[in-house]
Amino acid sequence: MRIAALFLLLAAASCHKGAARLEGHWVGQKATGVSSDEQTAANKFAGQMELDIHADTIVVKTEFEKQTGHFRVVREDKTSVVIVTDEDGPTDEQTFTFDGDKSMKWSVLKDKAIVFAKQ
Repeated sequence: MRIAALFLLLAAASCHKGAARLEGHWVGQKATGVSSDEQTAANKFAGQMELDIHADTIVVKTEFEKQTGHFRVVREDKTSVVIVTDEDGPTDEQTFTFDGDKSMKWSVLKDKAIVFAKQ
């Protein structure tokens, strides 16, 4: 009986596909990598963005839209987590880079990112 319970516990733990560092509520702070002409609008957009991440579910909220999807961690190291979503497919990798426990940068386009703070 104990072996069966232990097996079920281990099986449930291995089903978690998320990354612990991504977990939580993240609020956009600013945009990086945009031209000075675009900075004000990009910062406004970034400031209205929120991410809610739990297990393998990600919710992306902007001023006008809310999208919910599932993701899988492709790779992870000390400073970053790379995921793919069911919606975008396995070739559209999303990279999140961490600066401590409360700050994260999502590379949304080449050399462009949104900085988030964990709430």
